[in-house]
Amino acid sequence: MLIEFLRLTLKGLTMKNIIWTKPNCSYCSRAKKMLDEDGVKYEVRLVDEIKWKNDDMLSMAPDELTYPQVFLADKHVGGCDDLEAYLMLREMGIET
Repeated sequence: MLIEFLRLTLKGLTMKNIIWTKPNCSYCSRAKKMLDEDGVKYEVRLVDEIKWKNDDMLSMAPDELTYPQVFLADKHVGGCDDLEAYLMLREMGIET
């Protein structure tokens, strides 16, 4: 993973951590709390149909219809339960 990060950085690309959320979404709040507790810096993209629209999220995760949708280092992790599993596996030293 470090080698991939360095390769992309050297090419002038930056990897982002993004969480797509909806207003008043308890799963979104839970996912943000998990990321905060893990010390992950991320960009929140609130789909409120003003700045970000549902189609914007679907352009990154076309088969997903639920929120949140989490991307870590530009890799689609999935929703809240997927994030929980991903962080647990990472804590055990298992890369996904």
